[in-house]
Amino acid sequence: MKAQLKTHLLNNETVDLYELFHQLQPISIYEVINQLHQLKHELELTTKLSPLVSQIDGLLPKLNAIDNPKDQIEWLCTEIDIAQRGHSMSRYIHLVDSHSTFTPKADLVLFGDSITEWGPWQDVFTHIPHVNRGIAGDTTFGMLRRIETTLAVQPKLITIMAGINDLSQGFSVDSVFDNYTKILAYWQRNNCEILVQSTLFCGQKLVHLNAQVTELNDRLVAYCQQHQINYLDVNAVLCPNQFLSNEFTCDDLHLNARAYSTWINLLQPKIETLLS
Repeated sequence: MKAQLKTHLLNNETVDLYELFHQLQPISIYEVINQLHQLKHELELTTKLSPLVSQIDGLLPKLNAIDNPKDQIEWLCTEIDIAQRGHSMSRYIHLVDSHSTFTPKADLVLFGDSITEWGPWQDVFTHIPHVNRGIAGDTTFGMLRRIETTLAVQPKLITIMAGINDLSQGFSVDSVFDNYTKILAYWQRNNCEILVQSTLFCGQKLVHLNAQVTELNDRLVAYCQQHQINYLDVNAVLCPNQFLSNEFTCDDLHLNARAYSTWINLLQPKIETLLS
C-alpha cells in the first residue's frame, strides 16, 4: 500500500481519496489519510490530500498571524469547538424542527443516530408506511429530548439502535443505560411495540469502546427480557467476532451498502412479523 500511495502523491497535485480508497479497500479511510500524511512529510511534498479545503486549512492563515504559541492553541481550540458544536447542533435543531412539523401517519419509526439516519429504509420498506428518525451524531441524551417526535406519527412499531456516540464521548455505560431505559419506559407507557437492536461493535479506530458495547448490550438484553421488549442482535451478523471489520465499513463505525444489506436481511422479516 505504501508504494501505491507514494506513487499517487508524486504523480498528482491533488490526491483523489475516493479513487484511492476503492483501489485499496477493504481498509479504513483514516488509515489511508494517516499514511498519506506521513509520506507527504517524509518526502517534503506539497501535494493536497483532497480538493476539500479542510477546517484547519481555512484557519491556518489567521493562526499564523498570532505570535504567542499559547494564544495560538487557545484560539485554535476555540474556533474548532465553535465549528464542531455549531455544525452538530444546527443539524439537530433543523431535523428536530422538521420531525416535529412533518408528521405523516406511519406504522414504523426507525429511531437512532447516523447508523439509522443513513440507512436505505425508503428503498427497503416500500410497502410499509415509515419515517426515519435517525440523527447523525445524536446521543441517548438527545434522543430523550426529541422522543415525542416518535409518537407524533402514531406508529405501530418503533425500532431503536443507540449508545455508541455516548460511549465515544466518554459517557459511562451506566448513564447510557439509564437514558435508554427511560426511552423504553416512555414508549411502554404509551403502549408502543418496541424493537431494540444491539449497539454495534466498532472497528480498529474505536476498538477501545467494544468492552463497553458488550456491557451495554448485556444489560439491554436483560432489561428487554424482564420487560417483554423485543430484542434483535445485529452484531450476530455484522460483528460475529465482536469487531466491525473493513468488509462492512470504511471508517470503523459507519456502515457500507454490504453491511446494510446484511442487516436488512435480518431486520426486515422481524419487522414484518411484528407488524402482522
